[in-house]
Amino acid sequence: MLLQHVILGTLYISQTGFGVLGNSILLSFFIFTRRKLRPIDQIISNLTLGNFVFLLFKGISMTIYTFGITDFMDDTGCKLNFYFQRVARGLSICSTCLLSGFQVIILTPISSQWEKIKARAHKYIIFSCVFCWLFNLFIEIGIIIGMKGLQRSNINFTIPIDLIFCAWKDPVPNFVLLTTFRDVFFVGMMICTSGYMVILLRKHSKQVQHLQETRHYARISPEFRAARTILLTVSTFLSFYLINGIFAMYQTYFLHSSTWLVNVSSFLVLSFPTICPFLLIHGDSQIGRVFCAS
Repeated sequence: MLLQHVILGTLYISQTGFGVLGNSILLSFFIFTRRKLRPIDQIISNLTLGNFVFLLFKGISMTIYTFGITDFMDDTGCKLNFYFQRVARGLSICSTCLLSGFQVIILTPISSQWEKIKARAHKYIIFSCVFCWLFNLFIEIGIIIGMKGLQRSNINFTIPIDLIFCAWKDPVPNFVLLTTFRDVFFVGMMICTSGYMVILLRKHSKQVQHLQETRHYARISPEFRAARTILLTVSTFLSFYLINGIFAMYQTYFLHSSTWLVNVSSFLVLSFPTICPFLLIHGDSQIGRVFCAS
């Protein structure tokens, strides 16, 4: 076993282990807490579940490969592994977008236009989370059609997209179009809602500063503290997503695949689900108090 394999394997084990630990803590909080969950907790739990599933399927398979165990998946294993990877990744995108959108609704000043939306928004959260699951389960079916294991005798097609331990033959155009539309739409929505959140936070910061200058007591509301945490979470997601997108486009459109390219891409795509739970735990005082008390 080469030294680089040991280093990569250790890196993936550490990354996956920390990510699974953080997401397990959040899921345990949402499952076993006796208090009533806030509407935003329902979205965060959906995001956490998606991150947890992604880490299990992506992180463990990459760890196994880097330690030198090759050809460990047949066609069925590759289809299921990459299908749930893609579904969980899509769920992460949808849930992060839903999280930022819901927080914008909460922060927007009450007016005749927004009053009804604010009053009804929490009623549609569960429906939105279920829709995210069903939508991603459907549009990723193309993975099941085109994915193959890397038993070399079974690969009889030309120029597959090599994913180290699996290969993707001729991605189904309609499903590729759907997944591309999903990513562009939800990432675009995240950018818009994040920009609007920045504007609202700046206005709130100026108001607080003015109150402090006039010697009035100013306390940051829980909604704006949550907005800062969500904005940081969304910014982290977008950073890793856009950087990884560059690698994915190069690999897909130039049909150039190499071990180092896939390893870098895998590390980047695993980074958000690893960091995300710790950002949310750190920014949520209620979760922190529960675990400190226990």
